[in-house]
Amino acid sequence: MSNTKSNMRENVFPIDKSYLYFNLNVLSVMGIWNPWEEGYKHWIYKIYEWYVIIVIMVMRLTAILVRGISAEDTTQFLQEFSLLAVEAADTIKYIAYIFHRQQVLELCSAFNWDRHLAGTEEITQFRNKVLTNSLSASKTFTIAIVIAVILYYCFYYYAALGYSEYKLEKLPIRTVPLKYCFILTNFWVAFICDYITFTWLGLIAVTHDAFIMALMINITAQLEILNFRLEKCHIEIFELSDDYKNHEQSKLIHFESVEREMHDKSVALDPNAELINCIRFHQHIIKMLNTFRTIYDKALLPQLLISLLLVSMSALQMILGQQGNLSDSVGALVFLIACILQLLAFCWGGNIILVESEKTSYSLYASHWYYRDTTFRNNVKIFLGAIKNPLIVSAGGLVDLSAETFKNILTKGYSASTVLKNTA
Repeated sequence: MSNTKSNMRENVFPIDKSYLYFNLNVLSVMGIWNPWEEGYKHWIYKIYEWYVIIVIMVMRLTAILVRGISAEDTTQFLQEFSLLAVEAADTIKYIAYIFHRQQVLELCSAFNWDRHLAGTEEITQFRNKVLTNSLSASKTFTIAIVIAVILYYCFYYYAALGYSEYKLEKLPIRTVPLKYCFILTNFWVAFICDYITFTWLGLIAVTHDAFIMALMINITAQLEILNFRLEKCHIEIFELSDDYKNHEQSKLIHFESVEREMHDKSVALDPNAELINCIRFHQHIIKMLNTFRTIYDKALLPQLLISLLLVSMSALQMILGQQGNLSDSVGALVFLIACILQLLAFCWGGNIILVESEKTSYSLYASHWYYRDTTFRNNVKIFLGAIKNPLIVSAGGLVDLSAETFKNILTKGYSASTVLKNTA
């Protein structure tokens, strides 16, 4: 017999609420996620969404391209080319995200599957700990990169203020076709509008990256819960000790879930049924990962290639800046750090999934399968075949997102910048 955990506690996370709610709300504010499926609110948001796509994204990207073509020197060309490359990679990811809206919705709701599996108080408390940490990590990451982007564009426009010499026509917003969207005659009004729209474009990019990162963090959290379930699946009788009853984890979010009904502080468990649930859970995680690949697999390959290109170009720009204007070198350094951090986020997200999935076989061995009956041991043999290979997040099916890939891209980027320096 099972029942749904009571909602009487404070700070309870409803059983059908998505773990990605925070990131989806942020994307809605940015104008790239319509939270309404129908009705007048849906169409009002559509107007806002199309304004963001046409004015903030398309017009801004075209203006960067025009400025790059009409660059007066190599330094300005490299700056505009680097910005265009970054935004091109982000646009590819955005297109994949929009065209797979249904898969995004399915993936966001799929994380709740484990909470509908009957469990014990021990599993509930472990889940609370893991999911609280994962939600906190994804929120912290999102907020941190939003602040970082705002500060970066403050630095970028401080430099642009010097280049413009307080002349309206030298501002980026006065570049074709943006100048036809903003009819401005006052320099400071134009400067503020320029800063807001360009920062907005940057925020769209990084909040979407934060959403991708949140997906990988939550997939890792599901693997942690699976591994814990595997380690405990051999237990035949679970007894609720005073530690469990009295240990109220006040700082944790209590995730509403299905729990087995207790009889006299204990509940009888079927190890074979528990193992089968773990196998089903693992299959569900693979399904989630496949959905993630469907959405972003091809979109992440250009991201890695462009990251390699940007590391090379930024390093070269730093070298050229040292020979000329020091401020150009500092600007290139800031841009290089931003590119490396973005690359690190993707590779780290893929790496934590890889590492946690490798632990699954060890958790299965820790289930004391050698003390169980023949049916249990046969199920273990079958499951071992399914988990012998770790789960990998790849880009285009060609490059794995891992710590090794991060190291290789930095190494090849440095080598490329050295070759370009010698030939310059």
